[in-house]
Amino acid sequence: MSKILCIGDSLTYGYGLAKDEAWVSLLGNCLDIEIINKGINGDTTPSMLNRLYENLIKHKPDMTFIMGGTNDLLCGRKLFNIIDNIEEMILETISNNSNVVIGIPPIIITEMAEELFMPSQLYDYCFSSLPKLRTSLIDVCEKHNVKYIDFYNLSLKNIDKNIFIDGIHLNSFGNTLMKDEALRIFSNNNF
Repeated sequence: MSKILCIGDSLTYGYGLAKDEAWVSLLGNCLDIEIINKGINGDTTPSMLNRLYENLIKHKPDMTFIMGGTNDLLCGRKLFNIIDNIEEMILETISNNSNVVIGIPPIIITEMAEELFMPSQLYDYCFSSLPKLRTSLIDVCEKHNVKYIDFYNLSLKNIDKNIFIDGIHLNSFGNTLMKDEALRIFSNNNF
């Protein structure tokens, strides 16, 4: 049986949802594969990079999904640091004989996050940096011939459909949309 390892933050974990509503679990139900969800709420790309190798060795996945950057931006980290960390994760994954798919994080809704998640002076920075992160991640993916799932554009196209819990994390319907988008990519990889 094929195996997909998912490394990420709360957007991978499924923050605020029952485990079976998270897009990673929904994807696993659609494909005849084992999916290992290693999303951690609040995680940043340095931490993901630190735990990646151990998970690659332990699980020996055929495919590794990596998505991060939103929490880094909410901590005020510079874009180039995030890109460097994700590029290093891509190279580490490839060197451990696993294919890679990069997730491009969804948009955030600053006013909603301020009201429903927690106050932060960094929401505007995150909001304005996410499109730049998207462009940079696509460039890195093309450089290394790696597939990506564009959750940024998916969330932007569906912003009027009430897909967020709190302006940062997607609700059950939003996670269903994420699953459908991921299914398109993973189905094309013969899983």
